Amino acid sequence: MNITKRCIIFFTVFLLPASVLFAQPDIAVDTTNYLDSELYEEESTVSYSWLGGGFYVGYFMPDLADFNKNIAQPFVGQDLDERVLLFGGRGFMPFPYVKNLRIGGLGYGGSSERCCVDDTISLQPVTRSLKYSVGYGALTLDYALPIAVNRMFFLFGVELGLGGVDIEAKQAANRLKFDINSEFDNPSTNITHTYSSNFFIVKPQLQIEWAPKDYLMFHLAGGYQITSIIGEWKVDGDVSLGNTDALTNITGSGLVFNLGVNIGFFQ
Repeated sequence: MNITKRCIIFFTVFLLPASVLFAQPDIAVDTTNYLDSELYEEESTVSYSWLGGGFYVGYFMPDLADFNKNIAQPFVGQDLDERVLLFGGRGFMPFPYVKNLRIGGLGYGGSSERCCVDDTISLQPVTRSLKYSVGYGALTLDYALPIAVNRMFFLFGVELGLGGVDIEAKQAANRLKFDINSEFDNPSTNITHTYSSNFFIVKPQLQIEWAPKDYLMFHLAGGYQITSIIGEWKVDGDVSLGNTDALTNITGSGLVFNLGVNIGFFQ
């Protein structure tokens, strides 16, 4: 089931009922009497109970220093750009037992690639490509800070999740004709390998949210993604790589900025 379908199901099953559960009546405050003002004093504090979901775009700047040194430079002779455009979705709702705390979930994925670099292997011209891909899903916990300006809230949050990183290396030569047997002869110049591992992610971040309409909200956030490899590196599915010292420090940590457009209940 893709991210879009999951967001729709989450929105329908969880968020719509929650809007009824957490809806609060609009009580007019009578400040003409001192005792009434004192009674309603708590109403003047920030109260956050927005819920919804939407589409998000992220700009991820991973630390690829070790990746470029140990993988990119030896294979394609160039560094990969330390920026990845992420696409994904997110849904959220108020946490019922703590004021101004919300809970949700999200998913992101993206890649950085160096394509079509000409090289020569054993006197034969070849083309090489290298791609770094990352994707993850996470639980989100956010707390609305005691600052609100004209339907704009400021939140501090953290993402906790699991993800995966893939390194895809391709090498290919022009063929005179297609022959399936020659595609896998030994030795062959036409080779593709995918190196994969999993990681745990923690991302603290600051967020700004503004709702120009009761049903529409824009989200802007910045944070630092901390990842830790939790599994061994494999190649082409589940084949062991033996010593993987060259891949040890390729984790996918770095700054992340994201922008989202949400629909929901933002009153």
